[in-house]
Formats: sequence, C-alpha cells, structure tokens
Amino acid sequence: MKRNSLLLLGGVMLAAAVGLTSPALSETASEQIDKEVKNPDLWPAPGRDNKLTRHSSLSDINTENVKKLEYVWSQSTGALRGHEGQPVVVMHDGKPMMYFSSGCPNMAQCNIVQALDLTDPDNPVQVWNYVKKTDRDPSAVPRACCDTIHRGVNYAKNKVVYHTLDGFVIALDASTGKEVWVVKHAYPEKGETITGPTLIAENLVIAGFGGDEFAARGRLTAYDIETGKVVWNCHSTGPDDDVCMTPDTNKANPHFGTTKTETHGGKYTGNLGVHTYPTREGEEQHPEGEWKIGGGAYWAWGSYDPELKLVYWATGNPGHWSPSYRCGAKTHDECNTGDWDNKWSMTIFARKVDTGEVAWAYQMTPFDQWDYDGVNENILTDMEIDGKKVKALTHFDRNGFAYVLDRTNGNLLRAHKYVTVDWAEKVDLKTGRPVKVYEHSPFEVGRNVAACPSAMGGKDQQPCSVDPKEPNKFYCPTNNWCMEDEPQERTHTQQGTVYVFANVYMYPEKPGIAGKLKKFDVLTGKADWEIPDPYPNWGGTLVTDGGLVFYGSNNGDFRAVDRKTGKVLWQKRLGSGIIGNPITYKANGKQYVSIFAGLGGWIGIPVTAGLDMNDKFGAIGATAMAKATGLDKIPQGGMLYTFRLGE
Repeated sequence: MKRNSLLLLGGVMLAAAVGLTSPALSETASEQIDKEVKNPDLWPAPGRDNKLTRHSSLSDINTENVKKLEYVWSQSTGALRGHEGQPVVVMHDGKPMMYFSSGCPNMAQCNIVQALDLTDPDNPVQVWNYVKKTDRDPSAVPRACCDTIHRGVNYAKNKVVYHTLDGFVIALDASTGKEVWVVKHAYPEKGETITGPTLIAENLVIAGFGGDEFAARGRLTAYDIETGKVVWNCHSTGPDDDVCMTPDTNKANPHFGTTKTETHGGKYTGNLGVHTYPTREGEEQHPEGEWKIGGGAYWAWGSYDPELKLVYWATGNPGHWSPSYRCGAKTHDECNTGDWDNKWSMTIFARKVDTGEVAWAYQMTPFDQWDYDGVNENILTDMEIDGKKVKALTHFDRNGFAYVLDRTNGNLLRAHKYVTVDWAEKVDLKTGRPVKVYEHSPFEVGRNVAACPSAMGGKDQQPCSVDPKEPNKFYCPTNNWCMEDEPQERTHTQQGTVYVFANVYMYPEKPGIAGKLKKFDVLTGKADWEIPDPYPNWGGTLVTDGGLVFYGSNNGDFRAVDRKTGKVLWQKRLGSGIIGNPITYKANGKQYVSIFAGLGGWIGIPVTAGLDMNDKFGAIGATAMAKATGLDKIPQGGMLYTFRLGE
C-alpha cells in the first residue's frame, strides 16, 4: 500500500524511553484538542470538537436574555467573499487567542490568516497576519468549482494549521505566524484545489481537496504535524492498494464491497475502484480506464473517534455529470445493477488513523446521476437505537437522505428522507442501495429530467449541529430546490479543464421558500419544527445549553432560535450574506458569539464572480437560483462580526 511506515511520535517516544519527556510532550495533538473541548470557554477545532457536534455548553446567553445581544466588534477578513468557515478560539501562551483565515478571490487576497489577542475581548488586537506570497498558482482561482471559499484553520501543538486554495498545507508558529513547514498537497493543473478544512487526528494533519468537476482523482493524505512529512496516502478510486483496502475491509458488510467481491455478473473480483468504471474510448485495459479521472474527492469535513482510532471522511461525485460515459453498458437499468457503481465515489470511509487502511466503506449513491456529492460532515454521537447502545455516525447527504450507521462496523441503521426526494423511493436497509426512479434519473445524452433535490442537495456543505445529550436531534440548514438536468456529449478527458457536460437548471421547490432550518429526528425521520426562509440558508448552525440555535441566512440575517420551539428570538442584519458557521466562546467572564459574513459559495458565485444573471445554466445551475432568490441585490464584504449581551 502507498504509505510510509513513519513512527508518528518517533522523537518523543525515544525521549520517553529515557525519562526526558513531560506529560504535555507525550500528549498527542488531538488529545490536546479533546482536553480543550472540556473547557466550555474555548472553540478549539472547526466543529468545536473532532466529532463535529458544533455544540457548546455555555448558557450565559439564553432564551430569556438573548434579546439583549449586541454587536461589540468586527474585523475585516481582507477578502470580499467565500467565508464558509469559522474561527478557532484557544488558550495560547496563557492568552485567549482567535485564529481565522479569509477566502481567496485572487492571489493578492488569498487565504489571509489573522491572529487576534482576546485579552481585552471587547477590543481584540491583531498580533500577526500571514499570507503565502511565493510559488502561488493563480490558475487555482478559475479551477475552484464552486467559489474560492475557505472552511477554517486548526490549532494544535502551538501551531496554526491551514491550507491555501492553490494546494499548500502550512503549519505556522502560533506566536509569530512564521512558517514551521509547508507542503504542496494539491495540484490545480490536475484539477485539484483545497477548500478544506484539514483534520487533526493523533499527531497527524489529514487533508483532502476538491476538483471532481475538473477531472481530479480523489486522495486523502496524512502528514506528521511536527515535520510535514507524509505518513500515509490513500485514493478513493483505482486498485485496492491505492484505496488502502484490506481483506478485513467491510468484514461486517461484505455486500458493501470488499477486496474479494464479485459483481452481479460474476465478472470481476476485487479492485472495484477500477472495474466499476469503463475503459476510455480507444483503450482496452481497465488500469487505463475512467477511474484515473474518476472524481471522488474529499473536499469537505472529516471527523475522528479517538477510542476507535478511526477517521471518517466522505467522497464526492465520480467526475463528470453525463452518466452514460461512466458505464460500460447501454441502458439505465443495466448501469444500475451494481457492475458500474463507480467505486468509491459518494462513499463514507472509516479509515484507521495510523495507516489509512479502510475499516469500512459505504457508498450512498452508487452510479451517481445527479452530482449528489457525498462529502457532507459525519457527526459522531452515542445513541440508543432499537434497544441497543450504539456508537453512531449521522450523515445528512446531498441526495436528501439522513443516514445513521454504526460507526464501529458500518452497519446501516436508518436512512430517512429529510427533504423532498423523488429520484429514489427509499434506501433498502438490507442492501444499502437506493431504489432509483427512472423518470427522475438523468442518463441518456439530451434527455431532460426533473429531480428533487437539486445538485446542490437537500443540504450542501453547510454543517448541522447536535447536543450530545439529545443525540438523535439535529439542527440542520436545508436547501429546498429541484432541478432539470440534461446530460450532454463529452468533448474531452483533460484533467484541470471544466469537466461537467450537462445543462442544469435549478429552481425553488415552492415559490418564495429557498431555505429551511429544521430540527430533525434521525431515528423517526420527522422534523420537530422548521423555519422557512425566502433566502438560502448556506451557513451552518450552533446549538448551546442556553436553549438556543444560531444560524445565518444568505440575505445577511443572523438569528438566534429557541431550540425547543423553533421560534426566532433575536435577529440582526449583517453587512453581507452569511455562508459561515457561528461559534461561541467566553473571555473575561462574558460569553461571545461570532459569525462570518461574506456572500459566496456555489449558491453565491453568480454574484461574486459577476456572471450573467440571465444565463439560467450559469455556474451549473446556480445562476437561476441566485436570480430567483434575489441574491444579486445582496452586497459583498468579508467580515467577522462578534456579539455579547448588553450591560
């Protein structure tokens, strides 16, 4: 398998053997994060914790006093758009510090990192800023499929770890902003760009990239946090060794695919990441087939269970959007038998943290026909399901189904529709496969098909939140859009060049409603409440022990909601559309809430990139939705806003 046999703690382990190390030195980076998570005053990781709950036990701001919430300070990010992330707040050198990064509208304003000292929390002071100025690749900007966004930085081992759109993963000294190490991880000329974030697990920095619409081949790589050296490297398409499959992969669910699985026709065994793709035109050998430009990129959120030592990360769509080219048969039915599933796109992977080996893998949308990227976050909670205690993983997929799996072995326990879904009748819990509906399944070139949800999904990257004390109730921003999809002829197979080949028109499912915030029970498949919105809800949520849910709308409204009733208790209009994720922290005895504003993302790119709003197919269908919801009237402007209770 393609991975290095580095000792992750080599130097520290040697020091420990001779009694020279302290408990702080022997503590891994993710153990440090887990310890800081126990301090409710901090926000130490992008999802607050590595389980991605986005839950805070702070309750100073609550349902009784939230109406007194007031703006106290703001800080420009240095870039106009693309703020899908959030800051981190940690204790560094005895001081409360906030670290965050901007989007990347151009190389001069690309991924600017700022460090703010919060000692005087009403008047933060910037102590350093950093932007990489050498070896930049401006071709990354037009090759970023769905806007030049950034989803946040990490902090561990006295380092700020972040990424750049054009493919660098960088560790900075948290005190000075000086480079500790820099690695080139993604290559725009191959269609690869990084929107992140990275994940800190044990002493590893784990990174993916985007690029499915530019013929990239998905890959996840782990780097030593001290040196930046590669520890393991695993793909999502190709031979089993490349994917880091083992004979024990999917042992509990061999029907999900193993190294010795036969297809329905009995034609192949193993190497499903090769054999479930056809050869390219004029090529006879599968090793030179479509899998080499097969997509399956890991472009969003990763999570980690330190007890199981498993990293959870999901993959995107299998390259281009004209599905018949990704099948070796001729008809829709023949291409949905399982022979042409395009493994391992659209797949939740559970990988062993030390080697990258696949413990289990579950493909949600085999032979994708809608661009239902599977990259949405995998949230880890412990539930009681059917009378048993389960270490659960919950995933709200773009395809409109909310999945619950046993994260120890991949057993599929629930798959409920959480928005309007017509492309599939249901998910068969025994086989794990969706029951597709031909009338809503684009396949043939030139055949226009209507389907719900749209390619932007029932939920895109915008993350949900959950209180672990109520582990089956999730607070999720949802999209309520459908689409018409017409596959087109493929004209090239060149990596790094736009690689879509479909005309897509998106429209609101119901006029006047583009977004809904939902409190959704993943075990019953029912929503406790929902809040409709004429604007898209493209940012994430935060749930607190103060009885509140915070979230933002694309028109700039930042809201606090009673988590029991769904009643909006407080609202403030910010300077631009919100696609970021709120955080909360406590400094000098006071609780604060912060949120990015700065229109962008796939839904906002028609505005931020100045596209023709009359082109209904622009930005792969986003232009029609942006026009229908009036996003062309929303100003741009990247800003971090912070609030606390008035005196």
